[in-house]
Amino acid sequence: MQDSLGAPHSLSRTQFIDLAWSSVGHGSKEEYGLLFDSVVLKRIDWGGLCSFLLLELSDKVKNSRTVSTPVFFLYVFSLHFFFFPVNNLWSPQVLYLQSSGQYLTVSKGGNVGLRDAEDMSLLHAHRLQNSTVAPKDLWVTDVALLQNVEKIAVAFTSKEVCFYDIMCETTFSCKYKLRGLQFVPWCLDYWVDPSHPDQAVLTIGDIGGQVSALYFTSAQISLFERFSLRMDSESAEIILWDELAKGKHRSCYTVTHRAHAPSWVRKVRYLGSLEAFVSCSTRPQSSMVIGWREKESTSQRITSYSTEGGVWDVDYHLGLGLLATAGVDLQVLLWNPYVTSEPVRALRGHTSPVITVCFLQTKQQLLSFSKDKVLCLWDVSSQLCPHRLAGVFPKIQEDTHPFLFLNEERQHLMLSFNSLLLLLESRKVEKTTSSHEHPVTCVLYNTRFGQVCM
Repeated sequence: MQDSLGAPHSLSRTQFIDLAWSSVGHGSKEEYGLLFDSVVLKRIDWGGLCSFLLLELSDKVKNSRTVSTPVFFLYVFSLHFFFFPVNNLWSPQVLYLQSSGQYLTVSKGGNVGLRDAEDMSLLHAHRLQNSTVAPKDLWVTDVALLQNVEKIAVAFTSKEVCFYDIMCETTFSCKYKLRGLQFVPWCLDYWVDPSHPDQAVLTIGDIGGQVSALYFTSAQISLFERFSLRMDSESAEIILWDELAKGKHRSCYTVTHRAHAPSWVRKVRYLGSLEAFVSCSTRPQSSMVIGWREKESTSQRITSYSTEGGVWDVDYHLGLGLLATAGVDLQVLLWNPYVTSEPVRALRGHTSPVITVCFLQTKQQLLSFSKDKVLCLWDVSSQLCPHRLAGVFPKIQEDTHPFLFLNEERQHLMLSFNSLLLLLESRKVEKTTSSHEHPVTCVLYNTRFGQVCM
C-alpha cells in the first residue's frame, strides 16, 4: 500500500483485513484473512484481490451446483423431501392410479399401500395373498398397472404372474394366476391402445434372458378364456403358459425371444407407436434388443444394440423418437431405434454406473440416477446437464438399485431406497431469483477464471 506521499507502506494482518473489508464493502473478514495468509510474498495489488474474489466465487458456484435443486420443468421450483418408511422391506414399484388420484406402492414382501397424492398419507395397507408359497418366502419382483381393466399384474419369484383386482381396495382379490413360466419373471410392462382399450400388451422379462409379450385382443371383456374350472384355494383361475404359447386362448396370444440369454432381462417396454417391444440387459453384446412385430403375424424381427458394459435401464421419448439407455460404462446413450451401429448422442457426466433413466415426455429433458446416488437432469438438445443433485440421498446397500417414478402431471419424482420412499415435490416459485438488488450497469469477463463479473 502507498501512503499520502506515494511511498510503499506495509500493513499488518489486522490492518490489511480492516482496510480491505471497509474498502471493498463485500465479503467477510475471515475471507480477507485467508487472502493475506495465502500470499507468500505478502504483496497484494488490486489485480490479486480481484482474482482471489473471482476464484472464491467460482468455487462457491461449483459447490452450489453440486447440491443444487433440479428445475424439472424449466421454471423455478422449490423442492420438498418427504421420507417415510414403506415397511421393513425394499419397495420395488410405485404406481399412480389415475381414477382415484392415489399412489400405490408394493414392497418385496407383498405389502401394498395406498397413499393420498396430496400429502402422501397412508390410506390403506394390505398384504397380497399367494397360496403357492409361504408368506415368509413371498418375493415380489415387479408390478404393472392394468388401467383399462382395474387390475395389477404382480410377478413373483415362484415363477408366477398374478392378476389382482384393485376395484375393491380392501381385499385386492386374485383373479388369475399365470403359471408354468420357465424362468422367474423379473420385470413387467403394460401398454393399452388409446384408441382401442380392448387391445393391450403385457411384456415380461425373466432371469433366463427371455422376453415374452402377451397380446390381449378383448381385455375389457376377459383377459383369458375359461377352459376348465382350475381354481386354487384363493378362488383364482389358473392359466398355464403352455396353453397360451400353443394358441389355445383366442383372446390372448404370445410372442417371445431369448436374445439376452443367458443374462437377466433388466427392463422391458412395449412401444405402441413402433409396434415393438424393447428390453435391456447387462450383457454387452445384447445391451438393448428391439423385437419388431411383423404385420398380421406372431413372428418378429430382432435387432440388437451393443455397448461396452451393458445396460441397466431403458426409456423412450415418444415426441423425439429416441431411446435412452442407462449404461454400466457411466454413460447415458441416446439411440435412434432404426440405427444399430452407434448411438445418436452420448451424455457424459456420471462417475458411477447409471442405473435408471426417465424421459420427461412433455419436455426435451431426461433424468438419470447413478449408483453413487447422483441425480442429473439433462437437456437433450444441448446434451448438457444444467442441474445435478447429490449428497442428499440416504445410504443404500451395495446390491440395491433404487426405483425411480416420475409423475409429470403432479410434478412428483419418487425414488425408493431400501425401506424408504423419497418424494421430490416441485412447486412453482412466483418470484425468480436475481443476482443483484439494483440494475446491472457493467459486465466484464475474466479470461483467466472464465467468469463474468457484473
